[in-house]
Amino acid sequence: MAKLSVERTLVKAKSHIKRGELAEARKLYSAVLSSFPNNKKAQQGLDSLAGGYNSVVKQGPSQAVIGQLINLYNQGQLEVVVEQAQNLTVQYPVSFMVWNILGAANKGLGRIVEATNAFMHVTKYNPNFPDGFSNLGSTLADQGKLDEAITAYKRAIRLKPNYFEAYNNMGVALRRQEKLEASINSYKKSTFTKARLY
Repeated sequence: MAKLSVERTLVKAKSHIKRGELAEARKLYSAVLSSFPNNKKAQQGLDSLAGGYNSVVKQGPSQAVIGQLINLYNQGQLEVVVEQAQNLTVQYPVSFMVWNILGAANKGLGRIVEATNAFMHVTKYNPNFPDGFSNLGSTLADQGKLDEAITAYKRAIRLKPNYFEAYNNMGVALRRQEKLEASINSYKKSTFTKARLY
């Protein structure tokens, strides 16, 4: 790797970080270090990713702003929520919570494609947030994309094994696919997990 291409690679890694594409940035820093193990900029970049992943994922507006959005949502002011959340996604592009609220408001307005797009952002920026996968599954199911919906529900359940809503929704999707035995099993798991919680 020549010095000029090292510099380009480092610049490209930084641009991935700005877009929240941390895995891609990590790969680029690692590639530089495999050729130049003592490259300080690549080492610092990789170190910042290791320590800063959660801060990048959690970067977002204050709890007060999130609370205001949720209050507007609960009051049924979905158009206002969409407008404010869209503005916040420009300012805080990796805030999974803002994307989640935007998705919920769009779904409430019947804008299923926009809601799906928002929930895809949620799962990208926080792949450990089970509600994001469950919400994504619901909007995919609304579009008739049942295989993709079931995959999203399974991911939500892997993250939260007692997620009775995800089991229930997966049962509905399986029933729509006429996979009755699997559907019944999913409903049973939903009932069992719900009973254990209460």
